[in-house]
Amino acid sequence: MRRTVVTRLGLLAGLTAVALIPAAAHATAPSEQDSEYLRTIHQVNLAAVQIGQLAQDKQDADQAVKDLGADMVADHTRLDEEVTRVAGEVDVALPDSPTQEQQDVVTRLDGLSGAEFDTAFVESQLAGYAQAIEVNNAEIAQGSDERVVNLAQEAGPVLEDLYAALQGLAAQLGLPTSPSPGVSPTVDPTTPGTATPEPTVSPTLPSPTVSPQTPLPAQS
Repeated sequence: MRRTVVTRLGLLAGLTAVALIPAAAHATAPSEQDSEYLRTIHQVNLAAVQIGQLAQDKQDADQAVKDLGADMVADHTRLDEEVTRVAGEVDVALPDSPTQEQQDVVTRLDGLSGAEFDTAFVESQLAGYAQAIEVNNAEIAQGSDERVVNLAQEAGPVLEDLYAALQGLAAQLGLPTSPSPGVSPTVDPTTPGTATPEPTVSPTLPSPTVSPQTPLPAQS
């Protein structure tokens, strides 16, 4: 009888140890690349929701701008839910608000109206999303935590779809469009037709500390 109890206890201990293996495998702290990506993309989401809401609320904004603003709010709200979930899993503290630069963009856009707002909205967000995609691509290429890399892979299509919508809106409004993110680094940014247009307000992204694969657009 005693041998049976000991055997059962031994089996239970073995099963417990096996059950703990997955948790132990994720116990390693995320790299600085992963942590910085989570903080950066979270602030991108916060800023995009604010700017998208602002576009919706502008009574004299073009209807296409309002519609894109609504898409930004919906898409970035859903994306940030995933960012918050993954950050909790890997124990990375997220900022409570956008960066000061991003808040300055909101303030400047809020002071514009009509066609001026439409132009500034499109140009600033084209630059911001181009940079966001570069940061996202850097995480996919250089990230080490599988959960964070998977998040970046899920975020990619969201950012790229919104960027494509901005390019279409720019063409509709007769504004210049930016080159597609991820172009070869051998492309000369000074060549006519390949450079990102100078935005009338700063992009929505701060300069990240991660090292993307391709150069990021210069900020004003």
